[in-house]
Amino acid sequence: MDNNFMFFDIDGTLIDPKTGHVPRSASLAIRKAQANHNLVFLCTGRPYYALTENYGFTPDGTIFASGGGFELDGKIVLKRVFDPDLARMIQAKATECRVGFNVLCFKAAYSDPRWYDMVISRLNAMPVIIANRLLVHPFYALGNIPLAKYAGDDIYKFSVQYFEDSDRAAFEEAIKPYTTYVPVNSMAGNTPDGAEISPIDVNKGTGILMVVTHYHGQMENTYGFGDSMNDLAMIQECRHGIVLGNGQQALKEYADYVTSNVDEDGIANALKHYGLI
Repeated sequence: MDNNFMFFDIDGTLIDPKTGHVPRSASLAIRKAQANHNLVFLCTGRPYYALTENYGFTPDGTIFASGGGFELDGKIVLKRVFDPDLARMIQAKATECRVGFNVLCFKAAYSDPRWYDMVISRLNAMPVIIANRLLVHPFYALGNIPLAKYAGDDIYKFSVQYFEDSDRAAFEEAIKPYTTYVPVNSMAGNTPDGAEISPIDVNKGTGILMVVTHYHGQMENTYGFGDSMNDLAMIQECRHGIVLGNGQQALKEYADYVTSNVDEDGIANALKHYGLI
């Protein structure tokens, strides 16, 4: 029998944003699905170094950086990274247009002065006990290194932040023809004030294709679980696209199945719906 492949976004899908943890019902259900010979993968926009949580199960592998890389047992199996010349052009255009940016590599990420100062200001506005705890988390400790220390590692993705004086239109016009550009709510606010930028034709959907090809599997046996519009390519690429009840309404329009909220046994209910557990 062919393997089933299940792909899970992390934030808002596996992890309940209210508690910061994976609900017990989800971890138990996923472990049961694995016992039934289903393969389980994380499929996240996060860089690999920031995957530190205890999910309550052991993934069979990870698609990280929005499809830029596919990892098994801590080793990169396949990757699609930025051409160095294009990466330099994006950085130069961001600086020219007063756009803050963060360069995501495999083991760390590097920030231009605007992005770096934004993160530090955000931490300084938090209660000291919370800020101190976050400062040692890899997302911040390894994810906000000054750009001057970047030594030429492969770049999987850029995150950018727009400010009041940013020339967003000029920046987008210059880079969109050469990249995969996904507007996101970056560090604050309810409107897309930032973006995730990957090499052209790289997204969570192409990451899923890398995995299924690696295992000589069938796309008809794929299940994707997401909650926000940066999961769109995954929902569209998988034969069965599942959106959590707490997910964005715009994404639900593309879903094959909308389950309950993450904190209302959404993952477990969806796995039961499809007979995977």
